[in-house]
Amino acid sequence: MKIRRSVLTLFLAAVLIAVSLTGCGKGKDEALVKKITGTDPETTVMTINGSDISAELYYYWLSIVCEDTAAYFTDGIQWDEVLYDDVTVSEYIKSTTLNTLIQYQIVTDLDKEYHLQDEEEVQAYLDEVIANNIDNFGSEEEFEKSLANAGVSRETILYLYKTQHLYSDLQDKLYAAGGPLEVTDAAVQQYIDQNYGAENGNYSAKHILLKTVDDAGAALPEDEIAQKKAQAENLLAQLRGSDDPQTLFSQLMAEYNEDSGEPEDGYTFGPGEMVDEFYNGTAALEEYEISDLVESQFGYHIIMRLPSEIPAVEEIKESYALELFSAMFQERVSGAKVEYIQDITLMEPKEYYTEYSKGE
Repeated sequence: MKIRRSVLTLFLAAVLIAVSLTGCGKGKDEALVKKITGTDPETTVMTINGSDISAELYYYWLSIVCEDTAAYFTDGIQWDEVLYDDVTVSEYIKSTTLNTLIQYQIVTDLDKEYHLQDEEEVQAYLDEVIANNIDNFGSEEEFEKSLANAGVSRETILYLYKTQHLYSDLQDKLYAAGGPLEVTDAAVQQYIDQNYGAENGNYSAKHILLKTVDDAGAALPEDEIAQKKAQAENLLAQLRGSDDPQTLFSQLMAEYNEDSGEPEDGYTFGPGEMVDEFYNGTAALEEYEISDLVESQFGYHIIMRLPSEIPAVEEIKESYALELFSAMFQERVSGAKVEYIQDITLMEPKEYYTEYSKGE
């Protein structure tokens, strides 16, 4: 039984790192992008943060996003279907393609800004990746054919692999010891002081819950609710009359608690993470104090507040670095400057993917 609020948490969208060389086009005798769009692959179609984005790179990612989207449809992509907030499938594909290009550019920009990659190590990695690809395809000729079928040059695929390689440990390169944005113990401790503990609205508690709803969330019949309340009052009376309420609470919790998802040592939570009745009921207690009956949408709670858990620096250092990295990366993505080349008209996803998918 979950009593936490249903919260939509915004996570940093994962960079689309997978490099696909399984393009649908077969036997192209000229550059795939040129054949479909009439635009030379190396033509700049937009700039991101001042860096040129080629037609080849744009349409490569467009085809990848189209293929990924097609996997969700059994009868072909429904281009005009509305997904959310009046956004159609076609619009989603275009925005996802652009967002992917932006994220790749952000990784490149960070590398230029902080000089993160060792060029010799990177070259050795790329040599190994290309050698593995050639082995997988059976020959260099077949590997080159696969690139052509996917509409991508070796230069572009090396850029994609290089960016993949950097992104895989980008957080560590930036925030680990010796990195340009190193997270110090002092910074983590300050974060702990400002975000953990009751003085910052974070509490720990365990409870005994007697549910007044079924597993689908529908209210129980009134007579059953009355029985639950009477049972909860009886348990509370036992606790009030006990010489050792803490031990008895654990015993009653083990026997009667209907919150199947509750950890044995209770919950640790901050503002907005629990239903208001539970959060406010806990906040009103002293440590190890037991509440009166607290009624919420889930039923009747008897709450015992526990000492707030304060993590050690090393326990959260990595997660704190991830939080910093995610916020920084998302800020750069949101603030990216995208400029389209005025005399270039990008082909619509449906039009491009229809041609791209045709075999010869």
